[in-house]
Amino acid sequence: MSHAPLAFCFGVHNHQPIGNFEGVLRETTALAYRPFFERVRARPEVRLTVHCTGSLLEWLREHEPATFDLLGNVVAAERVELLTGGFYEPILAILPDADKRGQIQRLSEFLTTHFGVRPRGMWLAERVWEPHLARALHDAGVEYVLVDDRHFALAGLDPDDLGGYYLTEDQGATLAVFPINERLRHLIPFADVDKSLDYLGERRGRGSAVTVMDDGEKFGAWPGTHQHVYAEGWLDRFFDRILETPWLRLATFADVVDAMPAAGRVYLPTASYHEMGKWALPPEAGRLLAEVSRDLGQLEDGARLVGWMRGGFWRNFLVKYPEVAEFYWKMLRLSAAIERARRAGGDDRRIRAAREALWRGQANDAYWHGVFGGCYLPHLRRAVKSALLEDDAHVKAGSDPVEVTEGDVNGDGRD
Repeated sequence: MSHAPLAFCFGVHNHQPIGNFEGVLRETTALAYRPFFERVRARPEVRLTVHCTGSLLEWLREHEPATFDLLGNVVAAERVELLTGGFYEPILAILPDADKRGQIQRLSEFLTTHFGVRPRGMWLAERVWEPHLARALHDAGVEYVLVDDRHFALAGLDPDDLGGYYLTEDQGATLAVFPINERLRHLIPFADVDKSLDYLGERRGRGSAVTVMDDGEKFGAWPGTHQHVYAEGWLDRFFDRILETPWLRLATFADVVDAMPAAGRVYLPTASYHEMGKWALPPEAGRLLAEVSRDLGQLEDGARLVGWMRGGFWRNFLVKYPEVAEFYWKMLRLSAAIERARRAGGDDRRIRAAREALWRGQANDAYWHGVFGGCYLPHLRRAVKSALLEDDAHVKAGSDPVEVTEGDVNGDGRD
């Protein structure tokens, strides 16, 4: 067993949906984003990773500049690695390739302009992975991405044996992939700090690095967590225990990639985190999956068997909800229209405005649902639909106001 220090890649992902209420953004900033960055600034020995969606960063810059500057301070001190991603947090797998690259490059350029860094890694919205993304992300300048250890389990690997990062590829374009540890994702920050350290102790010698990165809102905005994480000192105790443990060291993903070789090659199937597979199913199939999982879980070694029950596929939301399908097909038509206008040498300013509205209309939150509502929330649907209508107006500006399109516009096989 190796006794080299175990690199611990810890980070947070911060996001607010397009169209969310102003009061929610202000409250979440006060309860979670600002105090987290304040504690990181107060602990100069800490190294970690942060991802903020582009729309949230723009809002912070305009409405909460002190919090925006706090993040800038810890990044400038070279203690926080920033990840890129789709600017408006889209489900990248369903976007046309030009929009995949454009959204990623938009956020990367924002981070370079405002924080002086070139992001190397990427946060994947809802960890919705499809194999073709390896090429698309590589072409957008991404070196590494994070997905769940469940993705690896569905490829036949044992999550308990995962460590460091792995290499995948599509058409020869390679991409490094870090597995997010599900056990730690459920422990942090809810369980006592000792339980997380005990688990990390079990992982010692079984891999070069362990990754956990999850919603930053868990650190203050979820019910009861602000008192637990800050007033009762959970976060400081967590940092203290890690820093005083000689066989453990905080690291960024760039630290690991630069210092360690890949643990191996892997080809991951289409996947997201476990709960997403249940939500994507039709209601009756979802109930059956829950019943089978419950019965399997009662068997000896049942927890491992349940891990193979993968549920549905994210794209099924496009069938499950006709309103979501309407967003999707309209988004595709508008993206194609913008690309035609660009190739025809159309007005650059109009095309840029149309593309920005299109990208806002690709924000993922109204295209699916989890426990927080998603496409069931009218203000989120309204924000996406408004963005697509704005895009439509830009695309049609200066042309005949009445236009007829003949063809299969919604993928049902009929004109």
